[in-house]
Amino acid sequence: MKRFLLSVVLKTVSCGAFVWLAGSALSCPAELQVGAASVDITPNKAVALWGQFGLRLSTTPDTPLTANVVALQSGDARTTFVSLDLLQLPEVFVQAVRDAVAKKDAAINVQNIVLTATHTHTAPVLRPGTPGIPVNDQTMTVEETIAYLADKISDGIVAAWKNVAPGKMAYGLDRNSIGFSRRAVYANGSAQMYGNTNRPDFVHLEGMDDDDVGSLFFFDQQDNVKAIVVNVACPSQVVEGQSAINADYWLPVRENLQARYGAGVVVLGWGGAAGDMSPRPLLHKAANARMRALRGINEMQELARRIDLSVSQTFEAAQKEKFPDPVLKHVAVTLQLPLNKISETQYQEALAAYNKVLAQLEADPSCAPRVAFMARDWHHGVVKRYEQLQKNPDATYPVEIHVVRLGDLVVCSNPFELYCEYGVRIKARSKATQTFILQMSGFGSYLPTARAQAGGSYSAIPQSNIIGPEGGQMLVDKTVEIIEELWK
Repeated sequence: MKRFLLSVVLKTVSCGAFVWLAGSALSCPAELQVGAASVDITPNKAVALWGQFGLRLSTTPDTPLTANVVALQSGDARTTFVSLDLLQLPEVFVQAVRDAVAKKDAAINVQNIVLTATHTHTAPVLRPGTPGIPVNDQTMTVEETIAYLADKISDGIVAAWKNVAPGKMAYGLDRNSIGFSRRAVYANGSAQMYGNTNRPDFVHLEGMDDDDVGSLFFFDQQDNVKAIVVNVACPSQVVEGQSAINADYWLPVRENLQARYGAGVVVLGWGGAAGDMSPRPLLHKAANARMRALRGINEMQELARRIDLSVSQTFEAAQKEKFPDPVLKHVAVTLQLPLNKISETQYQEALAAYNKVLAQLEADPSCAPRVAFMARDWHHGVVKRYEQLQKNPDATYPVEIHVVRLGDLVVCSNPFELYCEYGVRIKARSKATQTFILQMSGFGSYLPTARAQAGGSYSAIPQSNIIGPEGGQMLVDKTVEIIEELWK
């Protein structure tokens, strides 16, 4: 396994333990301070939507989008968790949020802000340079969208820190079917995302499911619920193809939990490792549709029903053990992961496809600009990576991750659409009593397993990923290594 860099230093703190330190304060147990806030981040103009190959324009939102924030302090250690109803978070967007927070409140450690997207496919485009977006007074540009969202989100972060007060936490685990493997495997070894299972050559679903429903509860000193965090291995993709802003299933989840625990409760949705998962099961479609019809609910409400059931049952038990002074330690590091290798055959195929698209664009420049750009960028990315690896076989890609210890639980972030198996590997080796995995904490591609790459198809082909199985295992190993250091 190739050596890679970890931007972090080893220091000794007053509690007598060695810990990894990366620009964040670490502390011995102290009284927990908790702040929480929720803000509406729905754009006030039309916006282009992200998550499909074709251009979609939302003029009237189906639902609001929100930023939900929990601010934590224990002694000198501070952490901010932010859950966003967005697709993914490019570096330019993350920096814009951090800059906006620093401008409004210099006391907040912006490097310890953990931003996470729920990965709804009906959220605004945040990638500058995206073509085809109308230029007029009624439609936001990408730059305007980033500035608008950064301003709103930073307001929420500042508000959460302003209402920080002594509190307590509790946590627990339940199991329920929320996300499902979405890659079908056939007798010849090939795989296909959302593949047909009603075929004679269908043999199994490729990946494992992770049915963990992790819950984290924060209380004030009077034991009133202040915030709830829910972690499930499932992206927000029930209504992914629609052409209107929609928070997807996390909206009914929040509504159900607020109806149960109080309208003012802030609810954070955390998507776990689920790059090969979907909220729409490939199996038992007719049976599931029948039960929804009998209950009189839609697919999003069905997911919310299951999550509400698991969270409420977890709460019933977990509230018996509240922690007023959990250890809080936060590590933020940048890993240099190796680029996924490209074979000569894959390069030649991508180059041919790229040249074909260029010829089509030259013949008809007016053809669907968004589709043409995505097809060109899709194949050109493989060509560029192959050429880069030819010059430097050890080329790497920087990846920011966060690992936060909170009492006997740990929260681990990554920017990828991380295949479920990697999250299971981290959980299985973690020293924590309970481990929460957060994907989409930045701008990352799919990160498939070796088994998936062998099967091929979307999400596992070179066009779909920057980092491959080698880098995925490195991510697992370094995350586990940091967890172990946090418990020394």
